[in-house]
Amino acid sequence: MTWPAPVRLTPRVTLVGSGSLGFGLTDAHDSHVYLLDGVTDAVLVDAGCGLASARIAANVRACLGARPVSRIYLTHAHADHAGGAADLAEQLGATVLALAPAAAIVATADEEASGLRTARQAGVYPEGLRPAPVPVTPADPGDVAVGKVTLEVHPTPGHAAGHCCFSVRDAGTRTLFSGDLVFSRGRVAVLATADSDLRELDRSLRAMAALAPDVLLPGHGTPVLREAHTHLQTAVSHLDRAELPPGLLS
Repeated sequence: MTWPAPVRLTPRVTLVGSGSLGFGLTDAHDSHVYLLDGVTDAVLVDAGCGLASARIAANVRACLGARPVSRIYLTHAHADHAGGAADLAEQLGATVLALAPAAAIVATADEEASGLRTARQAGVYPEGLRPAPVPVTPADPGDVAVGKVTLEVHPTPGHAAGHCCFSVRDAGTRTLFSGDLVFSRGRVAVLATADSDLRELDRSLRAMAALAPDVLLPGHGTPVLREAHTHLQTAVSHLDRAELPPGLLS
C-alpha cells in the first residue's frame, strides 16, 4: 500500500504518526505523533501504539534525513500514545521520558495500570498489541532545551495519572501539545478508570487555558493552527457552568 506522507503543521512541527481518530497516516490505533524540530536537536511527542513504529520512524527520517531524534516525550501511559515507545526508542536511538507515574507504567509495560488489558478485552485494541518494557527517564516539570527552542513540561492530571502537556514558545507563537487533556472545540476524554479524575481535569484545563496558546496540537482529532485559546476557553466555559465539556467523539 502507499502510505500518506508526513504533514507539516507549523515551521517547527510535523505530524509523523496518526490513527483513525486523526489523519490515518499510520496504524488505526495510533495517537497523533508529533516531531518537534529544533534544528540542532529534535524530539517526538508521543509514540503511537507500536503497530506501525517502522512507518513512524521512516516518516521521521523523511523529515530529518540523517539528523537524529534525541528523545521521545510521552504525554501519558495509555497504549495509543506509549505502546510504541520501546520500538521507536530502539529504531531511532532515542531516550524515552515521561512524568514519574507514567514512566513507571511504561518502563514495566504494566498492562493493568495502563488500562491496556481491559481495553484489549473490550475489543478496543487487537490481541497483537503487546508493548515491551523500555527504560524511561522521569521528566521534571519545567523547561528543557530542544535545540533552538525550549519545551516546557506541564503536569496535567485528570485524563490519566501522570498525564502532562508540553508547550513551546517560538517566534511569538505558543504551541500546546495537549495529549488527551483537551481537543479542538474544547472537547475532553473522561474515562471510566480509577485514575481519571474530574477535579484534576478541571484544574489542568484551567491551567492550560491560562497559557493562552495560539496553536493546539492534541492527541487526536483536528489540530488548531490559530486562536487555539478560544478552544480551551470553550472547555473552561462549560466548567464555569458546572458542566462537563463535550466528549472527544461528540
